[in-house]
This record gives sequence, C-alpha cells and structure tokens, in this order.
Amino acid sequence: MDLNENMKKISIIIATYNADKVLQRCIDSIRNQKTEKVEILIIDGNSKDKTMEIVNNNKDIIDYTVSEPDKGIYDAWNKGIKASTGEWIQFLGADDMLLDGAIFFYLDYLNKEPDLDQYDIIFGRCWLVDEKGKRLRVMGDEYSWEQFRHYMRLSHGSALHNRHLFEKVGLFSLQFRICADYELLLRKKLNAKYVDREIIAMQIGGMSNSIAGLVDTFRVKQYRKSAPAICNIYYLVKGFIGYYFKKLYVNKKTED
Repeated sequence: MDLNENMKKISIIIATYNADKVLQRCIDSIRNQKTEKVEILIIDGNSKDKTMEIVNNNKDIIDYTVSEPDKGIYDAWNKGIKASTGEWIQFLGADDMLLDGAIFFYLDYLNKEPDLDQYDIIFGRCWLVDEKGKRLRVMGDEYSWEQFRHYMRLSHGSALHNRHLFEKVGLFSLQFRICADYELLLRKKLNAKYVDREIIAMQIGGMSNSIAGLVDTFRVKQYRKSAPAICNIYYLVKGFIGYYFKKLYVNKKTED
C-alpha cells in the first residue's frame, strides 16, 4: 500500500477471543489517547462471551472490527494488517494496557524525529504486571542481533512496526502458534530504534510464559537457523530450569 496523506499515523490492532474479562480495561487505556491520527482495529475470533458487546459499546473509538472464526492470534493479526491504513502498526493483546501518554509520546516522536522511515521497528519497554495490576518488573532493552537471535528480549507489545517491514518479510506465519512474532522478527537483521520509555503494561502469564512457549521458541530458532543448534538447546534447557524454579518460588510464597 502506498503511503498518502489520508493514511493514519498509527494502527493499533487488538486480537480478541472470549476476552470480556480484560478487554474494557485495554480499551480504556487507549480512549484518552485516541486522535484522528490513530485507528483501532479489533479482530475477534468469533467470541462466545460478551466480548463483542464490549466492542459495540465502544464503537465511538473503534475504527474497524470483524468477528469470525480464525486460526489463532497471528491469523487475526494478519487480517488486521490487511485492513489497517497506518504507517506504523502496533499489536496489543486484549489483556495489555497502554500506559498514560504512550501514544501521544509516539505521535510526537514520529513528527519530530527525522528519517524514521528507514527503521523497521521503533520500540520501548513494558511493565510486566500480575492479574491485579501490580508491577513486577520491566521488560525490553536495546536491540542487539547477537542477543536477539538467541532469545526474545524485545518488548513486542511496545513496538511500532513500519508497514514496509511486512512488505519486505511477509505476514506472521501460522506454523507457530505462540512465538510467530519472534519468528517474523528473525527473518532479517532489523533496523531497530529503541526509545527510553515504558509503553505498555502486559499481564504476566499465558502461553508465551509456559513450557509450550519455550518449545515453540526453540522451534522458531531451529527453523530460522538463527544460531547453532547447540546454542538453541542450551537456551531451551536454561528456560526449563528457570521456569521450574519460578514455579517452586511461587508455590513457596503461596504456602507462606
């Protein structure tokens, strides 16, 4: 798609499926930052709960929505990319929240900084929070290919993706159900711009923080040949050990 003056500056794509417990919180975090330069797209996987009721109650700020069966979050994101008009695209989970002023910051940054079109992504950091919204730790750091090819250290939810990136490398692969975002970003050595700011709050947990997520990450790295197999095995084992130590720590805290 050719850029023109009628395009939005930022498209925010939210994939949903039975997300009525968290979606309103996500939308509320965007509402006061919505401008004519920003569009919101909600791609729903034919939810059976009250997700679409929430969507319909917020139609005043939602620019595009569809609800139909899909093949998972990456299928939904691909639909969103095709329907979007923004020069830059951000992907949020239904349980993510934009931090105050984050979009205003990005809009101002895009207007003031020269030559940003040369970058594939612009990204900051995210707060990892528990189900009650308590801040646990910060995720995200400067992009380094040497580190990134071993493990996903980039805060994907905080990132703005240049539309040109998808024209260069294609859409998300449906071969990977948990870590297709990592696989896409491994397709080329990124020209990445890091900004020193927290952009979103992301609720910890879910499939990406699971054994299945560790295995899918391993499959991605093997598929992309981003590092020698022995290195990929090392990080897989390290991830298993870290996962079980965290489980033991959480269980102990619960017992105490």
